[in-house]
Amino acid sequence: MPAADRIRGMPTADRETVTGLPPGIAAAREELTPMLSQYADLCAAHEDALVLFQVGDFYEAFCEAAAAVARVCEVTLTERSDSTGDYPMAGIPIDNAAPYLESLLDAGYRVALGDQVEDAEQASGLVDRAVTEVITPGTVVEDELLEAGTTNYVAAVAVGGDGDGAADRTVGLAAVDVSTGECLVTSGDRDAVAEELDRVAPAELIAGPNAPDFEPADAGRGWTTHAYDQGVFDRRAAAERLEPYLPAPDRRFDGDAELRAAGAVLAYAEYTQGDDGPLSYVTRIRRYDPRDRLRLDAAAQRSLELFENRGLGASDTLFDALDETSCALGRRCLERWLRRPLVDADAIRSRHDAVGELADRTLAREGLADALGTAYDLERLVGRISRGRADARDLRSLHATLAVVPELKATLAGADGSGGPETDGDADLLRTDHLRDLRDLSLIHISDGA
Repeated sequence: MPAADRIRGMPTADRETVTGLPPGIAAAREELTPMLSQYADLCAAHEDALVLFQVGDFYEAFCEAAAAVARVCEVTLTERSDSTGDYPMAGIPIDNAAPYLESLLDAGYRVALGDQVEDAEQASGLVDRAVTEVITPGTVVEDELLEAGTTNYVAAVAVGGDGDGAADRTVGLAAVDVSTGECLVTSGDRDAVAEELDRVAPAELIAGPNAPDFEPADAGRGWTTHAYDQGVFDRRAAAERLEPYLPAPDRRFDGDAELRAAGAVLAYAEYTQGDDGPLSYVTRIRRYDPRDRLRLDAAAQRSLELFENRGLGASDTLFDALDETSCALGRRCLERWLRRPLVDADAIRSRHDAVGELADRTLAREGLADALGTAYDLERLVGRISRGRADARDLRSLHATLAVVPELKATLAGADGSGGPETDGDADLLRTDHLRDLRDLSLIHISDGA
């Protein structure tokens, strides 16, 4: 099971002894060697995280943090000595960091990666290092730590005004999947937002000033909650944060609570990705009203066994039974549909008519499945490329996936030249508006189930 799907249960006091600036190094702060001083600076700037510091081909931790890394990751605890003393040290290989990072996340830590940001051969003196990513349960972007075709949200909740209103005041909820760029925003009273949080199922939740406490209905698959910089929930700060993503953000949301939550969750997402500015691939900030979809609370989802079996030896979940998707984009779309079923009769009929048409057209249906089966996870590919973390394999995957789009359009348009009883010689075979609309959209929109 991916790390983001588990509760991190380590007591806060235990985490605080090894996150931020280690006491063992703080005591000798003024006499530290240049490299350890650089490590201390990064630790002091990321007080809620365990800093892993690149030294050659390894990520190293020192002092109390080293003891935690050695214990959790089951690596050898060594020692670094200099004129100021002896410092415990433990490291993990950078080329195979994923399983160790997963262990640290499972143990309850947020991990800040302090990478070398200049070429060691060209550096004059100490190589410059900076935190390029803060890995947390809700902001994991590494494929090795995420299950294919799933969503992994970090969410924020905020109240409007000064937060001193009645107990049933409006609460804003915003959630972003940092790996794909999807961003959702909504609001309601406390009970409505609690239900929506169980549907969104974030891996991590940050709460604004005076926001209500929210506990997951299912403690076994819940989220971690922590207080991030409360300044990001300020209305002006949130609006400024949103401006690169949305023109005139003040007019895009239903009240202060939504705006504050959206600005805060994006501020946190930017922080975890190295504070290099707006995330250019977050292009789908979608405000929605929970009343527009069937409201299935956590108890209903468990009773219906949508995503979890209720006991040992039980049959597959509804999702397992329905999942005949051909690619990660389709799997993610199916999960969204099951978490938020349609209630509008016309929309339901339109979707059913489209499914019925493809059920009647075997060649077109199989052609679409074959084409989509060659598509990679476009949403996560775009995210990695936008963050500047793509490699040659990612670029080849992007090329192969984009090459699928003309084939999909041709299949939907009946332009494969197959003739036969299904085509009836008609160049535009589609009977339903739903499929005609999909034919005219890009693969990204097809994945959204537009």
